Amino acid sequence: MTLLEYFRSSLGLSNNEIRNFINNQDLPSDFCLDDIQTVINRLANACTRRHNNFINLVKERQDIDNCNDCGDIMDMTDCISVNHGDYHVCHSCCDNDYYYSEHSDTYRHNDDYDEYEENGYDEYTGTYSYDTDVLEYCNFNKLPNENSVDYYGIELEVERRSRCPSDIAESINRMYQGFAICKSDGSLDNGFEIVTGPSSIGYHKKMWEEFFNSHLCQSNLKGWNTDTAGLHIHIGRKSLTPLNIGKILVFINDNSNTLFINDIAGRSSDQWAKKSPKKVSDVLRPTGEKYEAVNTNHYNTIELRIFRSNITRHGFYRVLEFTDAMVNFVKQTNCTTTSLHYTAFCRYVAREQQRSQYPNLLAWLIRKGYVKDVKPSRIVVDTEEETVTNQVG
Repeated sequence: MTLLEYFRSSLGLSNNEIRNFINNQDLPSDFCLDDIQTVINRLANACTRRHNNFINLVKERQDIDNCNDCGDIMDMTDCISVNHGDYHVCHSCCDNDYYYSEHSDTYRHNDDYDEYEENGYDEYTGTYSYDTDVLEYCNFNKLPNENSVDYYGIELEVERRSRCPSDIAESINRMYQGFAICKSDGSLDNGFEIVTGPSSIGYHKKMWEEFFNSHLCQSNLKGWNTDTAGLHIHIGRKSLTPLNIGKILVFINDNSNTLFINDIAGRSSDQWAKKSPKKVSDVLRPTGEKYEAVNTNHYNTIELRIFRSNITRHGFYRVLEFTDAMVNFVKQTNCTTTSLHYTAFCRYVAREQQRSQYPNLLAWLIRKGYVKDVKPSRIVVDTEEETVTNQVG
């Protein structure tokens, strides 16, 4: 059945009504949301760019959109804004999966709830609540000699060891004023996350040295040897085009890169960072799913969620350098699967002009056999970071 036949026979539209729908995206006043959903589904089944564009016009004209969670059509004048407008959900999904945070004055997902939600800073643990905006306390940072830079925000999740001082988070807050704060995280057993403001890779390396040289932190915290802790890196959208982001989606999620990405990440669990094959064009169709390997739901950043937590210098710098190298790699390569294959990325990192930028990453690639016939920098101690963090709990 053609669309025209569908409009006439199934919907009972007159020629004038069909013409009005095509030209103005107007439907009869007695059409309810369910009727509009049926029309949109029928158009979507046509699967052409023209129809997809028309669907967007219909949604805009009718002031409707799909619920971020269940996908049902909803009236945008009667839906729920989540995380200060990051996305919207219908009332049913809100009732089942969300709560209203008095502290942040917005709806949040139940998975993000923690016991300090309404209190902000907790003096006993020295942590801020999970939904605290890091930019209230931290700045955009770069080195004095840096001009145009890519900004990265890091969330390093850590667990406390058995004899960890109760004020360790407060000590880190004092150490990192203007750079990072410690926040509570309900996904951890007895830990917290260290969350930085947006900073250049050079500034990160300068500031994290204090953490790696701190006996207090290195002796009382753990990251790698836990079942809970991860390391998330936010990449500022301002330095990325939609095409760049689409290529990142493909690179991280492509099946041919899975073993390499799992290796670099230090874990393969889909619980917190699910991977599924992507197309570059998927950047235009966010899933709304937080727990994806590349979370594109944030307004100002995209978030890499793939990494296992790591509190060793070279292991931490390795994934930071990987992120920066990936950003620069996708900016200069094309969209083909071959160009976005991990072997092409390894060749990029091994170029002579890149080697000094990514010494920790290159040393790891050489040690793992991804790069051959290249010597690692002498400034990198060639140790297996997984074994460095296996102090007794």
